[in-house]
Amino acid sequence: MFPHDKLDWQISRMQKRLADGGDTDGRLELARAAISKARFHDGGESWLTEALGQVRKVLHREPGHPAALVLGALSLVLLDRAEPAERYLDEAKNTAQEDPILHLTLGELALQRGDEAFAEACFETCCRLSPDSWEAHLLLGRLLARVSARPGTPRRRQEHAQYHLVRALQLDPSDHEKPALLHDLALLCLRTHRVADGQRLLNRLLEHDGWQATARYHLGRVAARMGRHKKAILYFRQYLQESSEERADVWTRIGASYLHLGEPAHAREACNRALALDERDLDARWILGSALLAEGQSDDAVRVLREILELAPDHEDAFAELVRLRTGDGDIRWLRQALRSEVAVYDRLPAHALRTDPKTAREVEIDPRKSTRARIDTLIRGLGRVDTDVAGTVIGALDLTTDEGLRFRLWDGVLDLLAKRRAGEIREVLSDAGHHYSAGAGRDVLTLAHLLPEDLLTRGLSVGEEDLRRAAVERHGPADDVAAHRRNIALERHEARAWQAMLLLAVASQRTPSARNLLVRWSSDADAELALAARAGLAMCGDEDASAQLTKLAAQHELDHLARRALAPAPSRRGPEPARLVTDRDDLVCATCGRRGTQVPHMLVGQATAVCSVCLSNIAERADDLRTRDPDVACALTGATLLDADAIYVYQGVPISSACLEQSLGHEEREAVASYLAAL
Repeated sequence: MFPHDKLDWQISRMQKRLADGGDTDGRLELARAAISKARFHDGGESWLTEALGQVRKVLHREPGHPAALVLGALSLVLLDRAEPAERYLDEAKNTAQEDPILHLTLGELALQRGDEAFAEACFETCCRLSPDSWEAHLLLGRLLARVSARPGTPRRRQEHAQYHLVRALQLDPSDHEKPALLHDLALLCLRTHRVADGQRLLNRLLEHDGWQATARYHLGRVAARMGRHKKAILYFRQYLQESSEERADVWTRIGASYLHLGEPAHAREACNRALALDERDLDARWILGSALLAEGQSDDAVRVLREILELAPDHEDAFAELVRLRTGDGDIRWLRQALRSEVAVYDRLPAHALRTDPKTAREVEIDPRKSTRARIDTLIRGLGRVDTDVAGTVIGALDLTTDEGLRFRLWDGVLDLLAKRRAGEIREVLSDAGHHYSAGAGRDVLTLAHLLPEDLLTRGLSVGEEDLRRAAVERHGPADDVAAHRRNIALERHEARAWQAMLLLAVASQRTPSARNLLVRWSSDADAELALAARAGLAMCGDEDASAQLTKLAAQHELDHLARRALAPAPSRRGPEPARLVTDRDDLVCATCGRRGTQVPHMLVGQATAVCSVCLSNIAERADDLRTRDPDVACALTGATLLDADAIYVYQGVPISSACLEQSLGHEEREAVASYLAAL
């Protein structure tokens, strides 16, 4: 869209040409070159003023010239003069709708006003109108990189940003913009777990003057992430030597690396330097507290943790560490009082509040009730380890709140603790099943099966005749005669079979291939009663043959109504089925254009329908025109409706969901990014 090669020479040539008497094309050519110099070659505002001057001369002679209006608007926007720019834009929109520079200008203006969504749409249009212009890909990729850095951003957005940054690099950007592009792409690689690729890009960045310090800082982050903490410290110290500023967060990272290396004294020194630069650095205080604990200075560590909570009451890790320390000391009184205090204050807390972020000094929104619920959960877990009457303690706090949600959470916390405590006891029973089996214990095993490992459940099935004879004596006492002893053994056999039946159902609840294989063996090898329990377990796993056998047996006992209820599948709403991406299939024909699978890069296939990647790209370009609002229209590939997808597009009579577009375009973009990074 703009000239870049030998730019200074071109500008001097055009200026000389205009000095001899210029025309409209010459002035607009110079205006483009001046904007290029200012925007993409770090030329400064004087070049924007030069461009605006040339544009005004053209408009003086030819009012309403489309290209002049667009270039004038862009110059004014970059000079931060939005109002006069809008006057130019209002006139240009009527005559220059297909000019990519118009949409670039609209995007720049939207960015100045904070409207990132509209700016993104404008830059997307610019890329569509001028797909081989690196400037459009640069602006869109940079915007997407900034937006996708926010917490909770879908990975697809990050991949989209990577693609446009890669396209900008492939199209030979200016020397001024190239290092910034490498930097942005490297950070995106780190966020998307392409650590090796990010490291290679950062090593490339070391070759650019003025970027060495930044590259070493991020290389230090990479080294720390990979566990190479000595190398990380080296990079961070090199950054501090080369950088013009001494940053607190760098010293904090040095402290974290020293702590990982098992050198708490050095970690403490680094964090103290960080706090001397920024006393509100929470990360530095957190690492300092951890270093003090590693050195055995518990009292000083507790003081630091309390300081963190004063600055950020919602800092869950600091509170959890305080609770851990109190739990380790067996301070039940403190834990009980803390629980009562947190529950008592809950009803008076607002749903949302603001606090000052110590690092940025900006107001950030927090959820005091969410933080308090997390504290309560932490306290209940701590009490569960040291308080023998934890149930009474938690139940005693119920009357301190009227919030039914919190009351339920307290009940649930107590039940979870009691279940885990009982599961610990059951583990001992299972480890020595021959001495501890019983029907009652079997019911407990079945209830707590989700907390017990499968191998332990399997081991508990082993109860032999020797165990029965021993239990007959230990549990019933010496018998008066052989008949009584045999009756006692029969009673124990009944208990053991009940125990084993319950364990078979508990194994079935694991729903693993090994559990199913065990149930199949027992259903064929065990006696009738235990085989029935094994078949019930197989029915729980969805085995149709086992379900049929149980249904037949229930009918014989006139209990078929209970069998139908027990074996009925749980009702569930069937959601859309995902489409499959297929390549090189000549038997597949696109439902919209008739191309075969071998004629296109790939196809999406689903519900006996195929759509090629070429058509999907066309849909993406015409998305606004093809969008439907009909709630009854379902995607031909996945069955998704507007209840399931963000949008449905109808192309050549075939409905396609936005998720299918993302799947196809995402594949192409990932391939392009992977190819570029592999060639580095």
